Amino acid sequence: MLKLRIKLKEVLKEKGITQKQLEELSGVSQARISKLSSGDRQEVNLLMLEKIAHALDIRDISVLLQFEEEKI
Repeated sequence: MLKLRIKLKEVLKEKGITQKQLEELSGVSQARISKLSSGDRQEVNLLMLEKIAHALDIRDISVLLQFEEEKI
């Protein structure tokens, strides 16, 4: 079974941007960014992802999201 993994934590580290800086750039609250970064979300708001992608100048969604085999 496939599971969708959000790679926001890695992207922020790679770009040298803090969650607080991303909050200022995207308008998405730091609390939501933190939850996305932890990978502990069952649902993802597409508008929130669009705002984050725009703020980080990401044009390819695979930079933020990746399917992985779920370990059973």
